Amino acid sequence: MGRQTGRPSFRAVRRRKYIARRIMVLILLAGVIVGLVFLTKALFAGKVTPNGGATPTPELSETPAEPTPTPKPTPTPELDAALTVTEQSADALSQMGFHSEIFVRRDQTTAYTREENIYFGRGDKYSDLKGVITYGGNNFRSSFAYGGVNALSGQLTTAWEKSIGQLDCGTDGVWTGTGWTGMPIIIQWDSETRALLGIAEEFKAKDGFTEVIYPAMDGKIYFFELNTGKATRSPIDMGVVNKGTATLDPRGYPLLYLGQGVQSTSEEGTYGAWFRVVSLIDNSVISTFGGRDPASNRQWQAYDSSPIFASDADTLIIGGENGLLYTVKLNARFDKEAGTVSVDPGRLVKYRYHFSGYSDSDGARWYGIESSVAAWHQYAFFTDNGGMLQCVDLNSMTLKYAVDTDGDGDAGVVIEESADNNTIFLYAANKADGRNAADGRDKAYIRKIDGRTGTVAWTKTFDASAENAGGAYAPVHIGKNELNGTIIASLSAAALNDGTDGGLIIALDKSTGEEKWRVEQADGIWSAPVVIYDENGKGYILQCDRGGKLTLYSGIDGQAMCSIDLGSRIESTPAVFNNTLVVGTRGVDGSGQGPKIVGIRIG
Repeated sequence: MGRQTGRPSFRAVRRRKYIARRIMVLILLAGVIVGLVFLTKALFAGKVTPNGGATPTPELSETPAEPTPTPKPTPTPELDAALTVTEQSADALSQMGFHSEIFVRRDQTTAYTREENIYFGRGDKYSDLKGVITYGGNNFRSSFAYGGVNALSGQLTTAWEKSIGQLDCGTDGVWTGTGWTGMPIIIQWDSETRALLGIAEEFKAKDGFTEVIYPAMDGKIYFFELNTGKATRSPIDMGVVNKGTATLDPRGYPLLYLGQGVQSTSEEGTYGAWFRVVSLIDNSVISTFGGRDPASNRQWQAYDSSPIFASDADTLIIGGENGLLYTVKLNARFDKEAGTVSVDPGRLVKYRYHFSGYSDSDGARWYGIESSVAAWHQYAFFTDNGGMLQCVDLNSMTLKYAVDTDGDGDAGVVIEESADNNTIFLYAANKADGRNAADGRDKAYIRKIDGRTGTVAWTKTFDASAENAGGAYAPVHIGKNELNGTIIASLSAAALNDGTDGGLIIALDKSTGEEKWRVEQADGIWSAPVVIYDENGKGYILQCDRGGKLTLYSGIDGQAMCSIDLGSRIESTPAVFNNTLVVGTRGVDGSGQGPKIVGIRIG
């Protein structure tokens, strides 16, 4: 038989496979080379970060991006929900000259049990909203920033600014700009709620719409888009001084809660101060309480305290400068289908306290709660103008314990859960109020306190001017990530190393209270230190002062990175959303510019 045709020989088959493999190798090699070329171009063009993530060229967008994720501390288990505090003995309270009363509306009662129990979890569980919605951000009062910063090179740039005015209150003075505590609310609204808000039409369909809500001392509430500073609504003219920080409903209801900072006369002729609930659907006041409360121990009526809200119990909690702690169930309703929001407040339930040596306002110690109440489980924690730190059970409106901090407690309390110690810790700072003054000087303190027992773990003492209201006006920051184990605090008119009085930023060891570093300056500080963290966990401090400066510091060593002059005294605390900071000024002192609200890019 001759050779068969149509079937290749073994040698031919092997040769073809060899050629195919070589072609395949060449194709793969060419692909690798092309990929390397594109990668090299991208790196030199700055489009790829070393870890492979794309970094877009920064642009000024009208709509802020989603919050930048920041490294979270190692998760710690929440404390047992059944944990309670230890009640102080009757003898110990008697030695303080303490007694208290409970009022339901105007009627005094011997005992009270709340129908729907109040319960607060950890601060990071306070709300699912995107933003900074109350002073200190949550029920622990532990953060003035939301989101994170990326690609931070140490620059502060003015993005927008809006002039605001003043309000003449007659014998109670002329009030300008924004004051203490005066933090803005920043909120990124969800799409369903956004469509119902009383905002300009151009914003109702804008995804990621983020709004700044800023009550000011000129009597108005201002509204801006975060990134551009465009007005989102006409200002609401309240006609009264708004000095403290408002609170947004943590459930996402378009309800704003805020108190009046300086007394006024109502249409009915009552002289006092009122607390108000504002609908952000029709931009109107829908409920008020207050005036001149007959149950108060103090003639002065005002609400500088930022309220806190117990969502499960639908209950608002607010401290009054008149020496009363208020709670009220709002019976709030938000109907998204109908596009309506309402409240039908129940009975005001009030806690009134007495300690030996307390007076209306002309003695060594006086009644009044200016600090913003912090909360954990069923307990409210606050420091008062007379210097007592009090722990009150909100479900019975009774005192559990009191700690004498020996100074006006405007700065309030910050809470930290500690699973290792099976407790919470309270960090309390106060002013040198002059009750123990010698040669115009007194002591100011920062303390760490076991929140379940009231036992003081450590005390840090500072010399400060009693004549110039020295000491702490703002809560401390409890560090995390790179700053874990560190407390950051700011003081005004404190004794400096050169023998003068001035502003002081100080880092303390959380465990011992020992000083790690300090920054001293001539200008005093009333504004809280705002600490932000980048994607690597590095911490930065943003600090405003009464000279009108905003300065960015490295959190690890206190080195100044950048400073910007905002034109006049700053008493307010900023709020930060991602890389944007918002704060208001007073329009007095500093470099002499008028009062304004400013948006600052952090980059």
